This record gives sequence, C-alpha cells and structure tokens, in this order.
Amino acid sequence: MQSFLSMAANRAVDEYAINSCGISGVELMRNAGLSAVDSMAHYGYLTDAPSVLVLTGHGNNGGDGYVIASTLAKRGISVILISVVEEIKISGAALLHFKTLKKEGVIVQVWKNTLEQRGQIQEADVIVDALLGTGISGDLRLPYADIIQLCNHSSAPIVSIDIPSGVSGDLGMVLEPCIQAALTISMGFGKQGCLFEPARSHCGKTVIVDIGFPEDSLTHIEGQELALIDSDDFPTGLLTRPIDTHKYSAGKVYIIAGSPGFTGAALLSAKAALRSGAGLVRLALPKSLGIIAEMNSLETIVDYLPETAAQSFSREALAALESGCQWADSVVLGPGIGRNSETQSLVIELIKTIDKPLVIDADALFSIVNNPQVLQSRQAPTLITPHGGEFNRLIAAGHGNSPNWQDALKFAIENQVCVLLKGAPSILAYPSGEVIVNSSGNPGMATAGSGDVLSGICASLWAQWPDVQAILNFAMYIHGRAADTAKAEKGVLGLIAGDIVEFLPNALKEYGGIPT
Repeated sequence: MQSFLSMAANRAVDEYAINSCGISGVELMRNAGLSAVDSMAHYGYLTDAPSVLVLTGHGNNGGDGYVIASTLAKRGISVILISVVEEIKISGAALLHFKTLKKEGVIVQVWKNTLEQRGQIQEADVIVDALLGTGISGDLRLPYADIIQLCNHSSAPIVSIDIPSGVSGDLGMVLEPCIQAALTISMGFGKQGCLFEPARSHCGKTVIVDIGFPEDSLTHIEGQELALIDSDDFPTGLLTRPIDTHKYSAGKVYIIAGSPGFTGAALLSAKAALRSGAGLVRLALPKSLGIIAEMNSLETIVDYLPETAAQSFSREALAALESGCQWADSVVLGPGIGRNSETQSLVIELIKTIDKPLVIDADALFSIVNNPQVLQSRQAPTLITPHGGEFNRLIAAGHGNSPNWQDALKFAIENQVCVLLKGAPSILAYPSGEVIVNSSGNPGMATAGSGDVLSGICASLWAQWPDVQAILNFAMYIHGRAADTAKAEKGVLGLIAGDIVEFLPNALKEYGGIPT
C-alpha cells in the first residue's frame, strides 16, 4: 500500500527529518531532484533527446526544480529553467542548489512574460512544473495563473513535482487555473489531495519516490494516513484453495433481496457471488418472484418466502430467513428489497439477529436511517456499502453535499462497522481507524446494478476467506478491476453491471490456486 498524508503532515515529515534526525534539507532536495529525473526516464519522458523546460517558484518545490534542471543537463538533455523569483529572494537549501545550477552553465531566466518565454512554453517537448508545491493557500497570484494557463495550452506533457500547481487542500480541491499534469512525482509520501476529484483528474499518473525520509516518520506526525491499494497489495498466494475443497467448504452465501421491479438487483448480487468463487449461493425472494430467479440463474438456490400484498418480504418470513442465515458463512441484506414498511421492520429485526458477517446494501440502508444505533448491537462483523446519497441520509447531511473519507471514518468508529463508501474513488473505512482508498475502477461503473454486484463480491470473498485481514480491500479492488477489464472490450458508455459480473473470472483468474 502507498501512504498518502495531508499537506500539513507531509511538511511535518520534512521537518522531522531535518530538525530531529539531522538529515539536511540540501540532501533531501538533492534526493528529490534525482528521483524525479529517474522517474521521468522510467516513464518515457526523456526518450528521443527532448527539450525540457523547468518552471520554478518559491521554496522547496523550486529547489527540487533546480536539482532536476542540473541533473538533466548532466545527462546531456537540453534544458531551460525559468524562475518566477529572482535570485535575491531564494534562500536556504534551494539557494545552494540554485548557485550550483548556475555554475554548471544551465540557462536560467527570470519570468518576464516576454514573447520569447511564452514561445518557450509552447515549443518545449516536456514541461516540469516546480512552481507551487504543497504550501499554496488562497487565490492564485500573478504570474502563476498566466504561466499555468500557458502550460495547459501547450502540447507538451507536464510533469508536476510533489503536486500539480493549483491543487489546494486535502480533499481534492483545485484553484482556477490548475496544472493539468501527465505525471505527478510525489516525494516520500503521497499528497491526499491527489486521491480525490477534481484534483485527481489534474494529476495524471501519480508515483511516490523515496527521498530518504526516516523509516519511523509516520509515528511522528499528526493526522490520518490514507492507504492506496493496487494489484501489488494482493499477491496470488493470498487466496488459495486446498485441493480437497468442495462446495460446502468453498463459502456459502445467503442473499436476502428483491421486490417487484427489482428482481434484477437480487440476481446481479447472486451471480456476482457465484462468479467470485462461492461454492453455494442461496437467494431468498418473495415467493411470487422466485420463478424469475430460477429462470435466470441456474446455479442459484432459490428460497420462496412469505410476502406482503405488495409482494415484498412479510414478517412471516423471519423464521425462514433466520434459518437461512444460520446455514450461511456470510449474508447480503438489501439489494432491491424495497421500502414497504413491514419489510423495513423485518430488516431491522434481521440486522439485530444475524450472527454472521453481514453486508448491508441499498434499501436495507434506508431502514437504519432513523436508527443507525441498531448497528452497534451487532456482534458479528458488519459492512455497509452506501453510495454518496445513501450515506448522506445516514449521517443526515444536506442534500447535494459530497460525503468524504472523514465522514466514513467517523461513522465506522461510532457504529463499529466497516463503511465502503462507493464513488470515484471508493473508500473503505474501518472501526479500527484505517482508511483504504481504491485505485481501480472507471466511469463506466456509474450504471444501475454495479453496487449490487459489489455486495455479492464482498459476501462471497468474505465467506471463503473470513480470516484474511485484507479481504474486503480485495473485494473493493477486484470489483473495480473487473470493470476495468470489461471496459477494454465494452468501453465506458456501453458498460453495464452484468458486464462486471461477466468479467469477474478474468479479474480473478490468477487467484484461488492450490497452496504451494
């Protein structure tokens, strides 16, 4: 996992290294510049002998730029440096590297907004953005706004150092204008603003490089660490099956779902659970809807249960539902279950009594809007999977507000549940205080039913590997990875929830082998 910190915490890491550990700012700046150039080379920005324009501003971000320009020149790459500040205003470690740069004969200009300088921005093969860094606050002042606009109108790819100039804050806020980077190289730790929209779309590919911070840096800062997960966090040996596995030992999932018009939600969840490896999936439906499931999923066991006059679950179904939950290794409650008052009362009773890992989704979340404390009465692990609107109802937030990781973490801790807040990106907050951010997924997932698929994946993997600490992280990640795999064939606009189910085998094919 890659660690992302607040802007303030990143600065605190820098101060700890210098003030407490005796690592000089000059050394950290040199390491940052060298690592940035190595990353540019690794990702192909220095092939074919490009002409690189380095733009620098005040402080450490500008200092990193001086080292980058010097290193590029030493490697025989044509480089021009334009500084927004005059030498008299440069200080500290940045000044030392600036003087070194001049001695090495690199062309250094001070920004005067001349036709020649504007042309240099337009004609560069690669632009390095070392203008503002993490210390920005308030509105953009001249000349930064003009320079950023010129860069964005250039055809050159932009490599931002630490964070694109114009990104402000930890929740993805941006100023206008903001650099549109192709590559963002973050020093030591990621910057939380880069994880969230709209800033995330300005960062391009974000990579974190080691510049020599002490290994114990995270123990000397305040603030929440966010962990970004990707494929490297889930080795194939993490999820294996003994050779004598059978359907009863491969995970039994019980799904309580469906009402008139929403049988599809129940089926998507059931099929996703099957495609995620569950040995047995039982789908509990109101009795008049059961035949629909039997006709559309041959592998799903269907329970026909008592229903209301509106064809949703009635309270008479309670005993049968409790029996089904006892049979299962994990339970899904909610996809398409409806908001009939009798059904909603039944949902509350089930949340109290189910003693298995429980995924609460969709309409089942509606039942706890006025009584979230019912979650605190549960003894078994609980996962809720709301989208932004559903979560706003749970936390009584105003309409139109976008809930964030801080809201999810607060709810998780207060109610002792795991919160998978669906979005771009999806976030998993744990009652232990961990916050995990997903790296997979694409806009094609903004389609009806993709959340139902997620609930089935979570329950299926949880049923098979209940003791694997990262299993819910994996479920969140593999949901997005299946959608990414589907996107390659279906595109963004043509992607539907059933495609995510269809491509789950491709996303999971490396996993589930026999232990070695």
